[in-house]
Amino acid sequence: MTVSSSIGSEPLTCERLVALAVDAAEPIELDADAMARVRSGHAAVRHLIESNTPAYGVTTGVGSQKDHAVDPAMLLDYNRRLVRGHATRVPSAAVRPEVVRAALLVVAQQFASGVAGVSPALVEHVCAAIRSGDLPVIDAAGTVGASDLVPLSQIAAWLLRTADTEELPGPKEALALINSNAISLATGAFRIVEVNEALNRFDLAAALTLEGFRGNLDAISQPVNSVHQRPGQARSAAMLRSLLEGSRLWEIDEARNLQDPLSFRNVSQIHGAAREFAAWLRDVWNTELASVNVNPLVNVGPKAVYSHGNMDTTRMTLALDGCRQALAKVADVSGERIHKIQWPSFSGLPIGLAEKGEPAGGVQFLNLGHIAASLITSVKIWAQPHLLHSVGQLADGVEDTASHALHAVHDLERQLDAARTIAAIEIVIAVWAIDRRGLELTELGAGVRPAVEAVRPLLPIGREGSEVFDLGPVIDTIDRLPATTGLLEVSQ
Repeated sequence: MTVSSSIGSEPLTCERLVALAVDAAEPIELDADAMARVRSGHAAVRHLIESNTPAYGVTTGVGSQKDHAVDPAMLLDYNRRLVRGHATRVPSAAVRPEVVRAALLVVAQQFASGVAGVSPALVEHVCAAIRSGDLPVIDAAGTVGASDLVPLSQIAAWLLRTADTEELPGPKEALALINSNAISLATGAFRIVEVNEALNRFDLAAALTLEGFRGNLDAISQPVNSVHQRPGQARSAAMLRSLLEGSRLWEIDEARNLQDPLSFRNVSQIHGAAREFAAWLRDVWNTELASVNVNPLVNVGPKAVYSHGNMDTTRMTLALDGCRQALAKVADVSGERIHKIQWPSFSGLPIGLAEKGEPAGGVQFLNLGHIAASLITSVKIWAQPHLLHSVGQLADGVEDTASHALHAVHDLERQLDAARTIAAIEIVIAVWAIDRRGLELTELGAGVRPAVEAVRPLLPIGREGSEVFDLGPVIDTIDRLPATTGLLEVSQ
């Protein structure tokens, strides 16, 4: 699919932003109508300066210095100092180059609205910088979710160093560069496009576990799912039915239990709830990407400049908090299935799925259950809500609330990384159980057969402990399966 590289002509979405940021081949250009808006907004800023009108961040300081006027003769110097003063380096993980590029795209898109009041020269410089092969190293720390001041200032300082003019940043331009949520939005977009893939992976894991457990499929059947109005549950149940189409489990009296544990029975309900929160999170992010949160705004309505709170990230963090808690619940029930399928009184198989009577062997001997439990604990820790954490009294009490969006994004990223391994462990153990039962590939659901074929040769079944087992190749193999990448088509 071709993605337009014109900025200002259409809204950014998570998918479009990620595609533009990853593919650095096409030049980024500002739409002609957008450039006209930029010129209009910049003219409004020039008028404010020429008329000596008090305007926050234009002719005055910012934050706790908002009541101090800036000498018109010192505007260029003030803007440079504003950038450098906020660009303090923070020893921490670095923002990946593609995320820096995505943040620059968000900045350019907001400038294209015209209400940031920046000059055409700055917008053109930002657009040119997006395709730089030598993007700056930016620290991933230093923001509380009321504009990403520190990391954006580091980007702005780099932009100034690479500009071919001494006139940048001009009046208002330093504040426009640093006073938005571009880093949070860019980082979040990359993670949000991965959430559904993670849920697809857990659906595949659950389907394989149902096969290995010989579970009861009544819970995901069409009659059961026809009596509710939960769209996420309908989607997950349809995915599970598609994965298990043609399985012997659909035959009468094939299930081992009249009623399975809730971690088996409630898969579509729990996974479905997570899908609904993932969809809401994506909608929230796309709305923010289509909006402007640069403060202040210029040339809007009867006034020349407006100070506002559009950079507030409450809605973003609220959606992130809900999605992270949903993912933690999905991981938690995966852990329950991991243990139940190794538990003889539940599974009917030898403990740890070892050879019968063997003292060494099986997945329990390989500690996969312990590894999963550790990761699930971390995922639940990272699910703790961020919205209500106090930010204290910043900037002498002027900035007395914030919503910690980037912290919430970083914890989502940690969850997704762990979720890949948790789902892989469930898939490994399920395939192990399928092998122990001696099930033929043709007896399994058509949608899970590729996973069994791909994963089984990577498992040390029958030679446990002869060498160190590496989950890495298994995880990479699972990542490439159609059922985990969203290519599996299902009907509701």
